[in-house]
Amino acid sequence: MLAVVVFLAYFLAIAIIAYYGAKRTKTVADFVAASGQLGFWTYCLLMIGSVFSGMTLIGVAGLAFTTGYANVWERIIGPPFAIAFGTILIGYKLFNLKERNGILTIQDYLAYRYNDPKVIRILAGLISAVTCFVYLIGQYTAIGVVSHVVLGIPYWMGAVIAAIIVVGYVMSGGMFSTAWTTFLQSILMLFGIYVTVPFIVAWVGGFEAMNQALLTLPEMQNVTRGVPEDFMFAKYLSKPFAPASVPLAGWVYNITLFGITVPLGLMVAPHIVNNMLTFRKIEYARWGPLVMYVIGFSAIFLTSLAGIAARVAWAEGVVEIPSLSLGSIEVKWSDMAYPTIASKALPYWLFVLLLPTILAGVMSTTDRLILTAANNISYDVLKNALGKNISESSLRKINMLVVPLIGFCSLAVALFPQQLLAWFIWAALSLMTNCFFFPIMLGLYWKRMNKHAARFSMVAGFVVTLLTFAMYGKTVFIAGIPVYSVLPGFIASLAVAVGVSLLWTEKS
Repeated sequence: MLAVVVFLAYFLAIAIIAYYGAKRTKTVADFVAASGQLGFWTYCLLMIGSVFSGMTLIGVAGLAFTTGYANVWERIIGPPFAIAFGTILIGYKLFNLKERNGILTIQDYLAYRYNDPKVIRILAGLISAVTCFVYLIGQYTAIGVVSHVVLGIPYWMGAVIAAIIVVGYVMSGGMFSTAWTTFLQSILMLFGIYVTVPFIVAWVGGFEAMNQALLTLPEMQNVTRGVPEDFMFAKYLSKPFAPASVPLAGWVYNITLFGITVPLGLMVAPHIVNNMLTFRKIEYARWGPLVMYVIGFSAIFLTSLAGIAARVAWAEGVVEIPSLSLGSIEVKWSDMAYPTIASKALPYWLFVLLLPTILAGVMSTTDRLILTAANNISYDVLKNALGKNISESSLRKINMLVVPLIGFCSLAVALFPQQLLAWFIWAALSLMTNCFFFPIMLGLYWKRMNKHAARFSMVAGFVVTLLTFAMYGKTVFIAGIPVYSVLPGFIASLAVAVGVSLLWTEKS
């Protein structure tokens, strides 16, 4: 009963904030980018909330359950690094351009930088919409998982309820509603992590005992679970990485996944770059990155400790990671690690707190993704690229159609998820990296980069990445060494960007 009350209270608070955000939204600039008027803490928490999502609270714990410390680099140079250095390298450079030229989205910047108001807008807008759509699938997956474990309601029902709520307030209030609700959601998310994880680690004997258990975990899981000693990376759980020949946990895989895909993909993800166009003063780009990194790293590292604690408890035989029935499919999810161990380790009143914590993390990203994808279609493509004479009121009406279309279509796909949530997120980030990193970064820092290079770099990155995933899945073997499938598209995007820039010089 208490869980239901907390669940309803959370959504009521979000609805009230969204209502006032909708009242504040008067113009297209308000809807798309809050007219660049967000304050320091609203901006910092918007950035944190936009990247610390279902991947952080469910996916990172699931990944830590699977690989332990072998993927610790994801916590060090992952989301915290992306938003901190993104603000330094991109937000700072875009601030004056935003002020002078009325730039509201990354497509506005690309069109301005490359003097290409149509083609590059359409390319970037459509690719952005696709990547946001894929990313959204992972967010709904996380909502369904936590609703099932904490509330006991069916997976699909939790995802559907959350989708209806978030689509409703994004439709009504745009960026102001998104930023203000994310402010609250980020506070809830951080508070929940900081309070619950110490209880969970203490429940398995404390930090030192947990780490000692990792050293003997291969033998332990063999005795208690009857699985091989090398089952699920057990031999590498206490190490910073596995040998190069090991997929996912190997050091080469770490470089391609957590050195390229996650930090660079998030840094140039359209919904993150668009956030960088919303803050009020350029001074925020000085102290904001430090604040975001410190808060972000502590939150994501604590979440991973919850996953490691769950792995120890599972190996000891004191918790069971439940299976989830999706029609005729039976899925046993590592992603259930955090809520499952929380249900055992926490007092009930504190366990109930986990529900708004995870919902806040997931929905603070979900709303931003839906808003970005909708603006890609209505503002970037229809209004600007195609030059349609669309009034502000008509644009709002278009968004009233586009927002639910994107929100509910991605929900439909999420009702049939795969086992590890992280793979959804990483696939979307691969597309973002290979489509946007070089057009944005070389556009900001290399004068010779031109529109032809930007166009072809986006297309090459998009096509090669899709083909690589379609042909090889998430892992490509190069000389017998497994690497994440982002690499071919990353090389193709870079080669095309540099090659075309050098060979095809635009006339001034």
